[in-house]
Amino acid sequence: MYLEALSEQRRAEVRAAVCAVETARLPVPAARFRALAEVPLRKVVEEVLAASGRKLLGVGEGFLSGYDDTVRARLADEGVGVLPREDRAVLTLVLLFSVAVPRAGGSVLPQALWTQGLPVSRERLKESAVPDGVVDAALSRLTAADLVRPTGSGIVLGTQLLRLTPTAQADLFEQLVLLAEPRGGMAEAILRRRARAAGQERQER
Repeated sequence: MYLEALSEQRRAEVRAAVCAVETARLPVPAARFRALAEVPLRKVVEEVLAASGRKLLGVGEGFLSGYDDTVRARLADEGVGVLPREDRAVLTLVLLFSVAVPRAGGSVLPQALWTQGLPVSRERLKESAVPDGVVDAALSRLTAADLVRPTGSGIVLGTQLLRLTPTAQADLFEQLVLLAEPRGGMAEAILRRRARAAGQERQER
């Protein structure tokens, strides 16, 4: 590992940066850690994270860490970290009303962080087919996991969503598009692209 070739001082700087991006609630500004600000040391940070199946993510003006896409897919296949059905349903509603629909309407910019979506009221969530008691219980669990966050004007997504890789965010947003408007032009484009990708994968095998 490149870490072993560094001086003890540089190793300490790398470890401090790794600890910060792994534990911080909000993106860590690069200026706070030399190992994030300097590209050579940042590459060592990436190597240390990769050894544990993690990835350094540029989020807004700072950095966080998240699971590598391959590791994420394997964990999901094994059922590790998968939310209960009710929690997935309520989280999907928050994603739709806070991010997907406002982004489609232009009131939320595509480059905005998902935590910067429009607040959704509990009443709006309870207008769905999900029973009121299930919504309340799921919101409590999702809040504890920092997947959603209550504000004075409603519910927004929590900071754990910032730890998704760009690929994971794109996949999730595509699923929302397919759910919200399955017969729309964007949904058709997504399905065509996925079909081509699946065909290419079969040919490569």
